[in-house]
Amino acid sequence: MSDLGLADELFTVGHNEYTGKTAINQEMLDAGLAGAALCELILQRRISVVASKVAVDDPRPWGDPVTDVVLREIHSRGSEFVPRAWVEHLRGNVFEVVAQRVVAAGVARRDEQRSGLSRKLTVRYPAVNALTATRPLVRMSYYLQRPDQIDAQTATLAALVKSVGLEQRIMLEWTRQEVADSITAITVRLPAPLREVIQGVEGTVAAMAVITRR
Repeated sequence: MSDLGLADELFTVGHNEYTGKTAINQEMLDAGLAGAALCELILQRRISVVASKVAVDDPRPWGDPVTDVVLREIHSRGSEFVPRAWVEHLRGNVFEVVAQRVVAAGVARRDEQRSGLSRKLTVRYPAVNALTATRPLVRMSYYLQRPDQIDAQTATLAALVKSVGLEQRIMLEWTRQEVADSITAITVRLPAPLREVIQGVEGTVAAMAVITRR
């Protein structure tokens, strides 16, 4: 297990630890982070998925800057929406709150640069310590070779990595298809609520890919 939240781990996997650049399309990473925040709440038993709708089980705040915000939003809107609707709703704002939590944990730093005549602002998140930032990748790669020993957070992280197309970051000398097949086998063993959120992320990413190709 990790001291980092699931969304923080996906954030580090989704960024190059040296340059701080995102490793995939920003919008796809946003969808994954929204799903990760929902999965965190499920793993904490604060929300569940009942009849394919997200429902609040425990509305009390825990003093966490990511999950408390998401939980409050779900609680205010009621148990009317499927996981994919929540992924699509949250993805526009979740990146910044996760980034702030990652920076506060000392895992990455926020670097701002303005370039060109337009003075366009570019923000990157290089790791404070590359070894620390890559621990989720190392742990996930280790357990993909030992699927019978994998814990729920690591299995969910692997499923999210696949859902947003980050398989190339896995630290194994496997083909991308071999990695994907291994993660699929792990994903089908996740509890149903987590699988439904993963499917919501996959659906959101697939819809974005269709729009991009047009």
